[in-house]
Amino acid sequence: MFIFLAFLFQAALGFLQVRNFAKHYGQLRRRGRVLIGRNPKRLQAGTLLLIALDGNNVIKSCQVMKGITIFAHFKEIKRFNGQSFIELVTDYTQLHQENRLIRQCLLNAYQTLIKYQNGTLAERDFSGQTNFFELPLVTYFRSKINHFQGRLKKEGIMK
Repeated sequence: MFIFLAFLFQAALGFLQVRNFAKHYGQLRRRGRVLIGRNPKRLQAGTLLLIALDGNNVIKSCQVMKGITIFAHFKEIKRFNGQSFIELVTDYTQLHQENRLIRQCLLNAYQTLIKYQNGTLAERDFSGQTNFFELPLVTYFRSKINHFQGRLKKEGIMK
């Protein structure tokens, strides 16, 4: 009986957390397009980042929810307001001033934005898993390395 009551209590609190997410998403959606950056973890603090952008990809508002339990709530991050989202995620020094969880969420949101703009968004993009090796900058450098290796093989320098 105790396990059943604990399950019901957890389900009720989970419902409240989803309602909290919907409320904050709706508020940001009224301000512009909303990017969602995810970094879900099972045994560590998971992080969810909501970023409202205007038509020029300038951040109008940003909110973060991080925590291990269902008691986590959204908090506003004002330091990003007014910044270009693209410049924020592509500026190494500024990006690495953020903690690892926020940085991973920003990169996840950036990856989703690029795939959306290119029309290559797939079902696996909604799984919440961020693959560092599929980020645009990494993909670009990987293609350059492959091209360079091909030239070395063609010249007979590399097998």
